[in-house]
Amino acid sequence: MQNTGKTNTMHSQLEASALMLEHLMETDDSIIVMTADLVGSCKLSKIEQRFPERFINVGIAEQNMMSIAAGLAHEGMKLFVHTFSVFATLRACEQMRTDLFYNGANVKVVGTHCGVSTGPAGSTHFSVEDIGVVRAMPKSTVISPSDAPSAAAFIQLLAKTTEPAFIRLDRNPLPDIYDEGYEAVIGKGHILAHGKNIAVIATGSTVTAALEAQKHLNEKGGPKISIVDMPTIKPLDKTLLKQLADDHNVFITVEEHNVYGGLGSAVGQAIAEMGLGVRLHCLGIPDCYPSGNPVEYNRSLLGIDSLGIEATVMKLQ
Repeated sequence: MQNTGKTNTMHSQLEASALMLEHLMETDDSIIVMTADLVGSCKLSKIEQRFPERFINVGIAEQNMMSIAAGLAHEGMKLFVHTFSVFATLRACEQMRTDLFYNGANVKVVGTHCGVSTGPAGSTHFSVEDIGVVRAMPKSTVISPSDAPSAAAFIQLLAKTTEPAFIRLDRNPLPDIYDEGYEAVIGKGHILAHGKNIAVIATGSTVTAALEAQKHLNEKGGPKISIVDMPTIKPLDKTLLKQLADDHNVFITVEEHNVYGGLGSAVGQAIAEMGLGVRLHCLGIPDCYPSGNPVEYNRSLLGIDSLGIEATVMKLQ
């Protein structure tokens, strides 16, 4: 386990993943990077400058980007396509399903600016349904790393696989939870803090919020809770859930995603299928279209910041 306990060093998932791709492209001529008119926003400028022959900007044409990527993948290339997660999974939903996952094309969809991380841009640019959309596609893999080191590690891992996958990244810098030795494994979660009775299972940016809540509770002499990072939502680490159920009677899932279809739904389905007998409470974005606001203010309003998690723990203890 490579947990460093660091919460004060901030790095960008977008920059870390782009830097990893740039490094991989130095020795792998089969990697092609694509974007839909978002070179700067997705932090791809250096890749465009260094590898112009393997960088394609299709313009504002996300559906075309998926189909072009699928065609290039069938010619033996490894594609990493970038756009805002909302545009990848909604505007180009059919192409993701049919051209990528149905055909097993070696295309990795990097969905950036996930959740409410675009702040004032509002619900037209928020991506609060993406996990549910892609999770429902047969043969799909859904990855939601919690910090920059883990995002870079998953990009490195995905470059070695031949199946399509979706990885969602936050727009803004996040505190480092792991060091650069993080080992990415698809389908494996991580226990970051050991407690009893209540396990908080989080993904993406909410892992930091969960760790902060745990710290506050410890300082106040509150319940000792377990914190779990679930970077892969599909396939889900059911073995870890079964292990947690041995000494926890409440699971709280936390995600910057609609409460329907995401991590909470996946965990709830697993609990029922395995008969774990654990109470489940899902924290996420309620069934609404959030307004445009500063990011942290929105997370507070939605109850998915550290204070919201702390209050939920106290209510359920």
